Amino acid sequence: MESISVLFVDDEEGIRATFQRRFANKFNIFLAPDGLVAAHLLDSNDQVQIVVTDIRMPNVDGFELIRHARAKNPELGFIVVSGHGDYDDVVRAMRLGARNFFRKPYDFAELEHAIRTEAERYILLQEDRRKQLRERETDTYLVGVDNLTYLIPNDLELASTIAFRLVRVFESMGVCNEDTRQNTALGLMELIINAIEHGNLEMAGDTKIQLKSSSEADYLDEIARRKHALPFQDRVVKIVATVSDSKAVVRIEDEGPGFDVSRIPDPTDPANLFKPSGRGILLAQMFMDELRFSDGGNVVTAVKHKHPPGV
Repeated sequence: MESISVLFVDDEEGIRATFQRRFANKFNIFLAPDGLVAAHLLDSNDQVQIVVTDIRMPNVDGFELIRHARAKNPELGFIVVSGHGDYDDVVRAMRLGARNFFRKPYDFAELEHAIRTEAERYILLQEDRRKQLRERETDTYLVGVDNLTYLIPNDLELASTIAFRLVRVFESMGVCNEDTRQNTALGLMELIINAIEHGNLEMAGDTKIQLKSSSEADYLDEIARRKHALPFQDRVVKIVATVSDSKAVVRIEDEGPGFDVSRIPDPTDPANLFKPSGRGILLAQMFMDELRFSDGGNVVTAVKHKHPPGV
């Protein structure tokens, strides 16, 4: 991946200086003391891919910054930082288009991983936009899809490809629009990744955190090892989508042993927002209209309803 350009926005000079020192040799960094300066910078600079921003700031806060920036560049990745861990603030920011969140003081290794993940998503979203423009003409003739089915191996890269393809179908049917397509795709990505990673490959949340805290390479090596080892290697994920002009229903089934569904994080509990594990499910719960797990835990059904214009 080419150099990642990050805009860091915080009204505390010391925090900006710390970010600069920590990441100067890893990212191309821009700094802003508030949302107003950040908005002007984004208006005049198309290099920025990821914005890491505090929520509560003078002049223009993080909410207005996200709203302004995404109107100009919908693919721009936002990571929000909450100084007080306020649940309502984080949920509001996610609804506006932020895709990750941290509470101060945050772990710099986790923040770096989040920035790199968002940069990958930024590139995927831009590629998807180009594909969407090429496919839009033929998709106008689509009137419905019943049981569009994929059987995929345990390849994490397929999660984004299939999620974006499904959302392009949703958008053709009017279920998604410019405001909801990205979060819908990201919600589906998280569910497919979860089915591969935690379902078929049985990667426990604690194990994943431990490996990633060591290095990204250690985590990827363990994923690769499990893909070619018994009992994981022959397992597949089945994805079945039915799309009408009123809603999309996606059923995702893995072949793992399942899990206790009572352990799924409660998205209404503020404490769960800032836990290092379970974020994928929390994001999917925020981005989809309905999320239902089977009793055994290895089947999840995600529903996205068509919303009236402007809703």
